[in-house]
Amino acid sequence: MIASTQLITNVHHYQAQLLNKFRKGALLLPGQSLFVLESSPAAHVSLAANEAEKAATINVVEIRAVGRFGRLFIAGSESEVQTARDAAISTLESLEGRTS
Repeated sequence: MIASTQLITNVHHYQAQLLNKFRKGALLLPGQSLFVLESSPAAHVSLAANEAEKAATINVVEIRAVGRFGRLFIAGSESEVQTARDAAISTLESLEGRTS
């Protein structure tokens, strides 16, 4: 189940600085687009991230697959992030099983 999605285009350098504060890997750069996906159960964001990376050239900024809701943050050019977003959402919508 997808709880929420949000696409932010042309990220301001102050926003990027706040999100990168605790990063150890891929960084969100000013001017890039950021897509945030929240789903339940949390483990499904790992599958969504995998399919998003296969579909487009993006940076996986963060995956939080712990707790009731998982969160996925991906960044890149606007067109690549939109392609990755579509792949991630279609993957989660195609999953079968019981609902929460």
